Amino acid sequence: SPLFVVPPALPCSTPSRAMGGHTLGSVEGEVKDMVEVKTALVSVFDKTGLKEIGEFLAARKVHVLSTGGTAAKLREYGCTVQDVAEYTGSPEILDGRVKTLHPKVHGGLLAARGNEKHQQDMKTHGIRPIDLVLVNLYPFREAVAAKPDDFSYCIENIDIGGPAMIRASAKNNAHVAICTSPSQYPKIMEQMSANGGCTSMAFRRNLAAAAYALTSAYDASVSQWMATQVTEPPATKTVSFEVARPLKYGCNPHQLPAGLCSVNGGKLPFEVVSGTPGYINLLDAVNAWQLVHELGKATGKPAAASFKHVSPAGAAIGVPLNDAEIEVYEVKGKPLSPVANAYVRARNADPMCSFGDFVAISHEVDVATANILKIEVSDGIIAPAYAPE
Repeated sequence: SPLFVVPPALPCSTPSRAMGGHTLGSVEGEVKDMVEVKTALVSVFDKTGLKEIGEFLAARKVHVLSTGGTAAKLREYGCTVQDVAEYTGSPEILDGRVKTLHPKVHGGLLAARGNEKHQQDMKTHGIRPIDLVLVNLYPFREAVAAKPDDFSYCIENIDIGGPAMIRASAKNNAHVAICTSPSQYPKIMEQMSANGGCTSMAFRRNLAAAAYALTSAYDASVSQWMATQVTEPPATKTVSFEVARPLKYGCNPHQLPAGLCSVNGGKLPFEVVSGTPGYINLLDAVNAWQLVHELGKATGKPAAASFKHVSPAGAAIGVPLNDAEIEVYEVKGKPLSPVANAYVRARNADPMCSFGDFVAISHEVDVATANILKIEVSDGIIAPAYAPE
């Protein structure tokens, strides 16, 4: 594969001036596009998909470093596994709190390939370069949800070694591929299969970006919980947003990419059952729903609203239409349920402004309402349920 050499730069320990403060200079080393996976470090809490990736690594004769239960499982799948404790010469200690926090592990993750000093340090200390890391973290959020009042239990579920390995591997993405979720295993196998057991620079950088997003969200969860356990909460507060689904676009079509995010992994308050909404569609949906929900609750009747650009063009409840209204609203001969009556009234409060609107219905959308909806031009509809028909 092509070989690129990074120009000589300041050594790691030499500070340089940037933005008025001290930073570290870059490290000299060679950067290859393709890096062959010869050694993998595998230490996972969630063992989903471990059999498939384990057998894949075994078939490619990848040397695997692993810990505890993960190592035992991998041996079952035919991997050549070396226990991290054997490799480092240091046993797991402190009830498993310290397993991988060792220079022989982190040296293998952080060493710049082609850097003479790094190569000499590795040789002197018997450090093996690590090309692939499979790590996932203790489920901290789940632990807090299970026992929110058990401080010691929650503390014990804060992962230390995992984030350290993830951050080290992601930093050294020029040489190391970091995989943080079983959902990435198929991509790892596809990448290595297509490239003779190698991973590409672009692939490793994508994995590194995902890895830092994960550790950021993980630390945010810990920080938020910890702030609730003290008498003087910190001034800095962190929140993580997870993209739940893509949006058609932001406020305007040129604003891409756009996404609908949940806060701290929470569940969205609604489900998109069809189509891809835009940002304004969602604002219309959420605001229109609040209006019809309260209106229906207050009156005990079905309610409907027609929203355009986050403003109601019309809102109504399901009062029967008289003959004149049926004629004017052009619904003569159509079945009209209480829900349909509410929608017809809301839509016709200002039919010109309602063109291309977002509709909200407080009750289940029945067939009568659907038959009227389908002849109008609307961007979408929000409702608690829809008749099967």
